[in-house]
Amino acid sequence: MFHTIFYEPLYNLLVVVLTFTPLHDIGAAIVIVTCIVKGILLPLNLSALRSQYLMKRLQPEMNEIKEMQKTNPAEASKKMLELYKKEKINPLSSLFVVIIQIPIFFALYFVFSKGLTQDLESLYSFVKFPDILHTEAFGLFDVTKKNVIIALLAGISSYFLAKRQTVDMVSKKEGEEPSFQDQFMKSMKIQLLYVLPIIITMSAAVLPSALGLYWFISNIIGYAQDVYMKRKLAHLNTI
Repeated sequence: MFHTIFYEPLYNLLVVVLTFTPLHDIGAAIVIVTCIVKGILLPLNLSALRSQYLMKRLQPEMNEIKEMQKTNPAEASKKMLELYKKEKINPLSSLFVVIIQIPIFFALYFVFSKGLTQDLESLYSFVKFPDILHTEAFGLFDVTKKNVIIALLAGISSYFLAKRQTVDMVSKKEGEEPSFQDQFMKSMKIQLLYVLPIIITMSAAVLPSALGLYWFISNIIGYAQDVYMKRKLAHLNTI
């Protein structure tokens, strides 16, 4: 199922893009494929950001419900679900966006771990593999081999993307006792800002640099999308 749903479409998409890319540059092909993948995931990203903005706007109501949870947990849970349903909020949408990218990343790993060779069993009948294939991206580095610089770029871009995405995380008011949610959000923010970029850097350093390049370009596009969509959805804060 993984091979059919994720590996084959990505493999064939990369081959098709590579065929029409000037000089069959694998670096440019990866950039184009990354843009296509991010474009496909754009509706999910928009939905996740919408939920985040609405939850921020509804924070006073949610705080009241959380206060009720101390005395009547069942009623509080019911009211929270009613609020989500009324405002059409999916609190798990952000998590879903992250989860769906995992098999995409692994599919790309399997594509490049083989050195992007001609895989006749996975190649669609209407797709032709290029007669000449250069694995050097932009004439600078081999995408099938490790590259520390690309790994660092992937990690640094992950940090700046996480910094932007966590800037609106709710923090407790001064003098208030931190709730479980406050502690959870603080822990998540630390992991997104510092732990995740380090993991990405270390992973990209030992994997084919094509994956690091995908990470880097994906983060840049993600940052641009975040800027664009937050400006577009800013009116939700004033509804």
